[in-house]
Amino acid sequence: MRDKKNTYDTIVVGAGIAGLGVAAILSKEAGQKVLVLDRFPMTGGRMMSYEGYPEKGWRADIGLHIVELGEKASCTKLNERVGKKVEWAPFSKTVDIWDGEKFISVAELVPMTQEDKKAFAEMLAGIAKMTDAEIEAWDNRSLEEWLIENVPQKAVRELFTDLGMIMTTIPHAIDMAAGEVLFIARDNLLNTRQVLQASYPIDGMEGITRGLVEVIRENGGEIRLNCDVQRVIVENKKAVGVRIPTKKHPYQEEYRMLETEDLYADRVVCALPIYKLSRIIDFNPKTSPLPRWWVKRITDIQNEITGLIGFMIGLSEPVIDPKKLCFFSALKMKHAGYPFQACPASNFSDQVAPSGKQLLHTDLVCEHAEASDKFERERLLNLMWEDLREMFPGIEEKVEWKLPYYVDGCDGLARQPGLVGNFKPALKAPGIPNLYFAGDTYLGRGLAINGAARSSMKCADLIMKDMKG
Repeated sequence: MRDKKNTYDTIVVGAGIAGLGVAAILSKEAGQKVLVLDRFPMTGGRMMSYEGYPEKGWRADIGLHIVELGEKASCTKLNERVGKKVEWAPFSKTVDIWDGEKFISVAELVPMTQEDKKAFAEMLAGIAKMTDAEIEAWDNRSLEEWLIENVPQKAVRELFTDLGMIMTTIPHAIDMAAGEVLFIARDNLLNTRQVLQASYPIDGMEGITRGLVEVIRENGGEIRLNCDVQRVIVENKKAVGVRIPTKKHPYQEEYRMLETEDLYADRVVCALPIYKLSRIIDFNPKTSPLPRWWVKRITDIQNEITGLIGFMIGLSEPVIDPKKLCFFSALKMKHAGYPFQACPASNFSDQVAPSGKQLLHTDLVCEHAEASDKFERERLLNLMWEDLREMFPGIEEKVEWKLPYYVDGCDGLARQPGLVGNFKPALKAPGIPNLYFAGDTYLGRGLAINGAARSSMKCADLIMKDMKG
């Protein structure tokens, strides 16, 4: 007999924006009794905010964040759908690129004639008119191929490649999925008339998820943190719930065999990225409840992800003009040898740093192999600091605190040909009709947070459609 206290309509594993989004929609629109579980002590997933770090007045995020489309983003639409509002700073006005000696505008990086500028404008106008089907046809081909076939001007190809690097965090056009770059560009052109626009939430990244948490609780839902789900329970080709630990264990993690209890639900949503799925689903081909072809597909692509390694830096005084709303990038750093990104978050929001001080988010973009290796991370951080000293003169003397970090899988699946659009894993498990998935590594387009938000709305709509039969 199942205890009603341990039985829910839907259990969601993962309290990032995708998991919170699914739970918020189902609790508000479908009146479901939902339970959200997460192993961390706070909600947010890869976009947590830490208020008061290292002292009152500062707010540090996990990783570098500046959100594509800002007030017109998918994560804004997700919040609006459940009756919540996100407060946004103005759009970033420029993207400055490091040319090896100084920061210059993207336009300065690629000198263009008047004829080139006209061709660039015509290319963007054409992208804005592309249909979904036309874009999807390029999901399995590279941006380089699209440019060769559609853009004869070399300068225009170079400039759009630079913009594609910022969108995808992939340095070479041959490795970028044309469909994803074209979709992001079209989305921005239709919403902002610019090829790439981004902003930062006034309250930091928590400002995007706080309302979703409120909706879940306002509608009788439950969120349990510090709860490391052990497995999804599948019986007779149906997900019946999850298994969680009943209490803390005195052994170190590698020696633990936990005592557990089972929680039951009509359906389970895994809002973990695919590279974490094997933590809660049996991937052994001999015993997995899922088809071998699906397990192999997930196993084959689960490490096709990019990583971020960088510093959150609290500065006693600015190294960047506090009035400058700008995103900084480099195609390749001199010392570290990888693409670079930076955002002075305190320029966008006065809620993240004390008055007169500056919070600078920085990172380099690398492969999964580098981000997951602690020795390589340390080496790259040391080299990156040499680059930062050259890029922002005087930064070392102004550092009040410096927090190194890394994020493996920063943007979900790498935006490479064959890994975007309908090539991404579906939102429902094959052969298990009540096991669903949501997040930036599953079906759904858009940069990072927006991809996850889109996926959550698609997943919630699919669940409600299935409920109606």
